[in-house]
Amino acid sequence: TEEEYAEKIKVVYPQAEEELINFLNRCKLNNKEVMLCPQCSVVCDKKATAGLTNYVPYVQNRGK
Repeated sequence: TEEEYAEKIKVVYPQAEEELINFLNRCKLNNKEVMLCPQCSVVCDKKATAGLTNYVPYVQNRGK
């Protein structure tokens, strides 16, 4: 559901006013890998982002 998606997304990306260094430290303390997108420079939790594909209810696969 969209509520589950909203909760999961909070963990994956930095919060609105969160400093990048604080997000990186939070990921390090939780023993997480961080990914930097080369196209848009977004920083996110690599494993948590991969897990979100099951919770995206309104996005269709663009590759087909």
